[in-house]
Amino acid sequence: MNAETKKKYKVALIHNIIAPYRVPLFEALFNHPSIDLFVYFCAKTHKVRDWDVLENSRYNYEVLRGTTLEFTGFTYHINPSIVPKLVKKRYDAVIIGGSVDFTTQVAFILSKLLGFSIILWSEEIKSGQSFFGRLPNPLTKYVAKKTDAIIVPGTIARDFCVSPSTAREKIFIAPNTVDNEKFFYFNTQFKREKQRLKQELNIQNEKVILFVGQLIKRKGVEYLIKAYKKLKNEYCDVCLIIIGDGVLKDQLSELSISQNIKDVHFTGWVSEEKKITYYSIADLFVLPTLRDVWGLVVNEAMCCGLPVVATKVAGCAADMIYQGENGFIVNPADVDQLYKAIKGIILNNELAHTMSQRSREIINNNFSIDNAINGFVSAIKYAYKMEHQIS
Repeated sequence: MNAETKKKYKVALIHNIIAPYRVPLFEALFNHPSIDLFVYFCAKTHKVRDWDVLENSRYNYEVLRGTTLEFTGFTYHINPSIVPKLVKKRYDAVIIGGSVDFTTQVAFILSKLLGFSIILWSEEIKSGQSFFGRLPNPLTKYVAKKTDAIIVPGTIARDFCVSPSTAREKIFIAPNTVDNEKFFYFNTQFKREKQRLKQELNIQNEKVILFVGQLIKRKGVEYLIKAYKKLKNEYCDVCLIIIGDGVLKDQLSELSISQNIKDVHFTGWVSEEKKITYYSIADLFVLPTLRDVWGLVVNEAMCCGLPVVATKVAGCAADMIYQGENGFIVNPADVDQLYKAIKGIILNNELAHTMSQRSREIINNNFSIDNAINGFVSAIKYAYKMEHQIS
């Protein structure tokens, strides 16, 4: 057994906020025999996030002192307190979650000066649509070039990071995951009482189409509603459930009313358990996004055995949706393609059943916490080797 195999790597991970879906990953990394992990959060949460902050003692972390600037669709963390943390603790490797914040930028520069291995954890998939969104992209490319390793969630993010100056071999895929076991468990329980749950939720239609997400322009919900209208005109025993809040909620509701589109249910924000209830009564999940770096709701839906229709600009689509096997990938803002894909699944019970099973298989095989941990650990070992030139 060589020195690299025996070594326990002291790792700092800098993340923006305490996102509930990341907690299982941090716990698993903390418990890995090769990793001594400490997580630094720039803030507890953001104003636009309606979720419970999961603070616990099952991994080591600290919320850094500092300030968060929040504009429409843009956040910027300023945490000078990261400097003494890195200087004092002398980490083997520092993982920076992106390069758009003052905090991660300072951590990158300081880690370079201190000789730490640096790993970029990036979900970037294309240039931002807004002015503020476009600003970090050249910097991300530069940081990607200068880091020892890069962790990405999937192939679209990997391809974004690849350039003539960035070696493909230093890019490691650690897929974005959710707490699969929790979704499996509750979904199994709720599926047994599907009809009763539908009655409790006042859902009287046989088929249920589901969307979960923020009700903002980028999510493309208006195109889903228009595609649903075309289906509803042909097949009445179907409904559309839209879970989430956002600035477009009233506008989207008015769209449904003004165009006399029946059986569109807006639930607003719901709890995690209630959300799994809706996944469990649904027959199809749709993510009509105009841009998403990933789309963890697709993970959640597939954990619950749902076929999925998503646009090709969802970061997860290329890796999670096998065209025609567990769903369909369509062009963004294309109502006709959305309609045909939804109709092809909703009106074909045999295909829907096969796709349901395939979704579960893909999640089990490729999108578990273990898959993510393997990507992180491989990147850490590679980065340390590059920085210290272990033979």
